[in-house]
Amino acid sequence: MGSPPEPFSFPVDLEELIRFTLDDPFVQSIATSSANTFFQTVPASTSTSSSSSSRRLRVRQDHEWSCWDLLPADWRAFFEGVTADDDRDALLRRLSEGHCPDDAPPTLAAYLASCRTLSLPRTCSDLPVVTYPPSRTRTARPSRTPAPTKRTTRTAEERLAKINLKNAQNAGKSPKKDHECDRFAALVADMLEDAPLTHCVDVGSGRAHLSRALACPPLDLHVLAIDWSDSQKSGAERLDSIRLHAQLAPAKGSLTHEVSALDADGVEAALKRWPPPAPVNDDDDDAPETQPALLVALHACGDLTPAALTAFVRAHRDDAARRAGARAVFVGCCYNMQTPSLFPLSAHVRSLAGPPTAAAAAAAAERMSRAHLRLTPQSPPTWHLSAASTAAFRTSTRKLAFRARFEAELEGARIGTNGKRSVGRVAECATWGEYRARALRKAEGGLSEDECPEVPFGSGEGDDEREWAAAMFYLRVFWTLRSWLGPPLETLCVLDRFAYLVEGMRDDGGGAMGAWTSERRVEVVNLFDQATGSLRNLALVVR
Repeated sequence: MGSPPEPFSFPVDLEELIRFTLDDPFVQSIATSSANTFFQTVPASTSTSSSSSSRRLRVRQDHEWSCWDLLPADWRAFFEGVTADDDRDALLRRLSEGHCPDDAPPTLAAYLASCRTLSLPRTCSDLPVVTYPPSRTRTARPSRTPAPTKRTTRTAEERLAKINLKNAQNAGKSPKKDHECDRFAALVADMLEDAPLTHCVDVGSGRAHLSRALACPPLDLHVLAIDWSDSQKSGAERLDSIRLHAQLAPAKGSLTHEVSALDADGVEAALKRWPPPAPVNDDDDDAPETQPALLVALHACGDLTPAALTAFVRAHRDDAARRAGARAVFVGCCYNMQTPSLFPLSAHVRSLAGPPTAAAAAAAAERMSRAHLRLTPQSPPTWHLSAASTAAFRTSTRKLAFRARFEAELEGARIGTNGKRSVGRVAECATWGEYRARALRKAEGGLSEDECPEVPFGSGEGDDEREWAAAMFYLRVFWTLRSWLGPPLETLCVLDRFAYLVEGMRDDGGGAMGAWTSERRVEVVNLFDQATGSLRNLALVVR
């Protein structure tokens, strides 16, 4: 009979996190809003004249109609009182950090404080931010695994074959991916300090950069890399061949590529067939039992991470020996592509979240809607880490403004239904004229100038350029405040998945009140440095 389960212990107030992100009326209003409604077409003049000039429409940011009006009146008044460019830039930077000036409305400061305090810390570290059982904490230890040796000179055969050694070592791998593979391999090396393992299944392996890092020295694992795409498998095998010619292929380890279904059934089947059954030897009664394969998923998009979690729990649920040796590392990605019904996964979070509200249930909405999931990739604290990231923020929000302005023109021309128009993806454009020309071509069926005439921007009562600059500032303010819901929403997704793993690894195979007698630990670790561009850095670890 196992000891009673230890209660969940989280670094954030989970009940308050659920209330804030999924139930607070103001939060729901901005979470479900769209920046495409930021501008509206309004009469250029109130004159009763029938001349075309008096009936001309102008696009403007208008409180009565746009999503700007969702913000409280004292917030809007505060932001509209900031008029100098330098002051606006400084304020946007402070908002991205989750803070505001002392003279800002108290409710604005309280909103940002809730977003910050209900989010998991994101500083890259070897120490977990949450562990289960909570009493089984650990301290960081230096890795005793030497870093892989990288050759710096080519052999005579490589020189004759004109093989570029640096390109072979880093073939197809960006600096961001290099950082991720190094950090991931270091975590696996640390897990091997607890107990050895020889085999690994990499789910959604893509071009197999991580698989290669795990199969090559110093880890030397036998890796089964599975992906749904034939083209990804072919691309991975081409990279293998480049590295083989450069004598960088696995030596003691191995790398096997397979195309496989990446639903829970497909991943579970891969786990159960890897390692392959060892040959039977009746004379060797003392042969050591092979440990279950380590399951890894690096930036498994959308439904793939829930599928991998489900497969992992299923594969070990009815087998106490396999559960005792089970280990895994999951780093989710693209929650915005996840099916909303896959939240919550855990019985614990489901008990706290309760059913959808009456309004949501009437609309057949899930507890966490698609609108909530779309916000999870947003990471405002990373928007101004460098001059380049600030420039990227300004470019992306300028594109948002162009799209909103074009939507207002479509609305004024009575083309399509607001929020349901198919405009298509428009590349980055430096000017409104360039964007508009491309958007007209991209719109469903294509549009002419006659069908959608251009509408001047502004009230017509002053400097249109100055009004556009102010409108851009307001849109960037709104986008920053709305995007600050991303970190707490991602935190909620990750803690739900963490609780699901804990429940699945308990001795009764999944009950919320099951005992815990194994030596396994479930952790959440900030595996990557977000400054490298690896924004989805929260890893779920079973070790």
